[in-house]
Amino acid sequence: MQAQWFVLAAIVVAMLADNFVLWPSFERRAAVDPTRARHALWLKWSTMLWVCSALVLWLWTAQGQPLAAVGLAMPAGWRLWAPLAVVGVFIVLQAQAALKISRMPGDKPRLRSQLGNTGRIMPHAVAELPAFVGLSATAGFCEELLFRGFLIWILQPLMGWWPAALVALAAFASVHAYQGRAGVLRSAVFGAVFTLVVFLCQSLWPGIVLHALLDGMGGLIAWLILREPEGALEAEAS
Repeated sequence: MQAQWFVLAAIVVAMLADNFVLWPSFERRAAVDPTRARHALWLKWSTMLWVCSALVLWLWTAQGQPLAAVGLAMPAGWRLWAPLAVVGVFIVLQAQAALKISRMPGDKPRLRSQLGNTGRIMPHAVAELPAFVGLSATAGFCEELLFRGFLIWILQPLMGWWPAALVALAAFASVHAYQGRAGVLRSAVFGAVFTLVVFLCQSLWPGIVLHALLDGMGGLIAWLILREPEGALEAEAS
């Protein structure tokens, strides 16, 4: 088996393990200790993503692939400044949303219900935010590298860029199946945006930054919705 197909097989195995092993394990542990279950899941996800990404980087290094060919070259000109402007607008809008939610008094049952299954893996305490930011940065870099970089790169010679991008998009949406149908659809929409960003900018970096910010700001907003009084958190931990 050629090295690239071995790496692809490893990524597929990791995706299946995520769906059929990691998530069921989280659900069992969350029924007993949700805080520790979240932390364990974040660590397992981060480890899995970095191992897969390390295999991809090893493969590209071993084959002598140039950075531009695999999407890791820094964009220039409008391909750099346009994404920076989008990032700025995104940060402002998300900051406004976070400020609005932070000013809402009392519990927020309607907003909690809108989080759905995703709320179970979001930070519930301020002490959890640094770890979640680390997970967000990991997801931003590794998922873009794997789905918008490696999968498109390996499939493009077989079917062309856009069909390869659609297959990668389907794979990206499927790994978010734990979020339910709404979460899969939401992930597909965001994945389509990231794919378009890669196509226009000819680089993974703008999508990496946007992806990491989207996850990180999403975690912050979720914490503002889910945070509980310190007494409740201590009771949960015990």
